[in-house]
Amino acid sequence: MEIIDLSMTIQPHWRWKVTRELVGDLEKGDPFQISVITLPAHAFTHMDTPLHILPEQITVEAVPPDQLAGTAAILDLTFAEAKQAITKSDLEKAGGHIQPGDIVLLKTGWDLRRDYLTREYWQDAPYLEETAAAWLADHDMKAVGFDFPQDYGIRSVPVAPPEEQPTHNLILSKGVYLIEYLCNLHKIVSERVTFYALPLKFGGAEGSPVRAFATI
Repeated sequence: MEIIDLSMTIQPHWRWKVTRELVGDLEKGDPFQISVITLPAHAFTHMDTPLHILPEQITVEAVPPDQLAGTAAILDLTFAEAKQAITKSDLEKAGGHIQPGDIVLLKTGWDLRRDYLTREYWQDAPYLEETAAAWLADHDMKAVGFDFPQDYGIRSVPVAPPEEQPTHNLILSKGVYLIEYLCNLHKIVSERVTFYALPLKFGGAEGSPVRAFATI
């Protein structure tokens, strides 16, 4: 079995405030090395629950693990160029193998073309048109993941409101989880894999970093 890591490395970043403080340091004679890490729940490779945009929705600790693990259909969108809108027609052509209950992963290979540590990763990214997001929302799926900033409104800081981010507005509203900022999907050549994106069990939170990976 081959395991493909699909997660960004959490490190200092211009977009997200990430800090790591040593409160125990072996080099200073402390008996244990202990880091205190601070970062947003929606930074780097992470998942969103519907609570991200809607009140009184499920929180991370209540998400069944099998909602973020299982068979995934890979949609090959590697044709997408910088700043290109991905359309409903594009997804229809790429997604004929989606089955009910799948996790759906959109593969553009964008992390090969722009470094996610740079602003250009966001500013130049392809994105989904609203009709494409609606097409995904109409499918019976557990979660959908992206290896690019999937909504045009994500590229701005602060980000645009949900109504200007169709994947958030349409897909989360259907109770389908979002898995954002995957990488290394280009290493998967098959149409179907077993996929995992396991969040930390934060009580009351609307999202969490995940360690995402696929097994082949």
